[in-house]
Amino acid sequence: MKKIIVFMIALLILFTGFATPSYALSDSQSDSIQTLLDDASRISGVPGMSISILANNEVLYFSSGYADREKGLAASENTLYELASVSKAFTGMGIQLLEEQGLLSMTDSIQKYLPWFTLKYQGKHVDMQSMTLNNFLHHTSGLTNGSHSQNIPQGNTPDMLQKTVEMLVDSELSFYPGEQYNYGTVNYDVLGLVIEIVSGQSYEDFMREQVFQPLSLHQTYVYKEDAQATGQLAQGYRSSFFMTTPYNAPDYSGNKPAGYIISSTKDMARWMGIQMGIVQDIPEIFHTVIEKSHQGDMSVPAVNEMYYAAGWSVNANQTIIEHPGGNPNFGTEVAILPNERTAICLLTNGANINRSMVLKVKDILDGNLTQSYRISGIQLLDIILSSTTIILCPLAVLFFLLGLRRRKTNEPQPMTKKRIIVTAILLIATIVQCIMCCALDWSSILVWQTYSVLTALISSALFTASITWFVYTQRYNASLRK
Repeated sequence: MKKIIVFMIALLILFTGFATPSYALSDSQSDSIQTLLDDASRISGVPGMSISILANNEVLYFSSGYADREKGLAASENTLYELASVSKAFTGMGIQLLEEQGLLSMTDSIQKYLPWFTLKYQGKHVDMQSMTLNNFLHHTSGLTNGSHSQNIPQGNTPDMLQKTVEMLVDSELSFYPGEQYNYGTVNYDVLGLVIEIVSGQSYEDFMREQVFQPLSLHQTYVYKEDAQATGQLAQGYRSSFFMTTPYNAPDYSGNKPAGYIISSTKDMARWMGIQMGIVQDIPEIFHTVIEKSHQGDMSVPAVNEMYYAAGWSVNANQTIIEHPGGNPNFGTEVAILPNERTAICLLTNGANINRSMVLKVKDILDGNLTQSYRISGIQLLDIILSSTTIILCPLAVLFFLLGLRRRKTNEPQPMTKKRIIVTAILLIATIVQCIMCCALDWSSILVWQTYSVLTALISSALFTASITWFVYTQRYNASLRK
């Protein structure tokens, strides 16, 4: 009897050990994480942010600020945010699920599914038979952000995914397919269209029925309207001139497989648990898919010691699995450390955030409680450009007025050779800046960048023009000064 009691106690301890977290956050650690979030929101100007943490099977949630500042709606683990490029891991899982079901192979030629899809390299058509689905999965296709993401069409009609991929037809590739890994968001739009063709469903319906529902991700959405109906969708914001204002970015439904899935930190905690094998109540087929999705393509050189897997950036031994994301008015970061049984997801309703604060949260978990938030490169750029605008505009007006005064009060004299050269140089600089103002793709810049990019460039051109005018009007002899 005594042995039976001991055995039952041992079983109880064993099973409760799996259900009960062995890791508990101290009050000081919780306070440090909350302080870091509060500081990040205050310094960055991003109204709301939420974090979910998995640490040794325990799930922890922290939020700061507002999901909708104007409505006074506080951010929480149930707040819905655009996942931006973190969406790619879901699309990667979707297409590898089709492979596991025997409906396609990642080594298949892209022409098998998109026979009309053609690309060029150095002006010549690429052999599309040699381009495989893996080239798009691992960003080795030659389609890159630097050359192929600016012209993603706006719209939310059902045919936008088709239109987005058609927009890429005959694009000039940045490198020959398979030579290197260079990130390009549109690669996953191509995969999204392949999912539609193979499954016979829309991308949205496939993801909802074949991925989200089987994985019990009940707060993850592909239709913005469904997310809005919950009343939990965060308002997006953008920052310019030291201010943060609500911003409703254009719809890019054709870019949904790459950047517009919507979720909460509560669902993302489950998603990270699925990735780490902690969550087991999922269909068996997904265990195999997840393992494959973490395998980076090591046939090409690493970028910053990281390879690209299926929607994840991973190191050689898969001890780091992560992905950042940024949309015009949302910012995200997911970092999974399998060996440390730790995962962190940051979701925010502004792009101004420094996403490396996820690493600072990890430092706090490791016991380094003193962590300070540092402004992001995006915010620093806005500060510099906004300051440039504020300084140069009054100076431009001042030098213009001084030039007018000179022209009215001084007796005209012949231009000296030195002044002709200086005026010509300044005039050329002004013309170059004006050409830049006209040549840049402002429709894209004003969606994805701070407005201060435009005002700084215009104010710089005006300032150079006013200096040119000021120098030109200095037409009097030095003897007149005496």
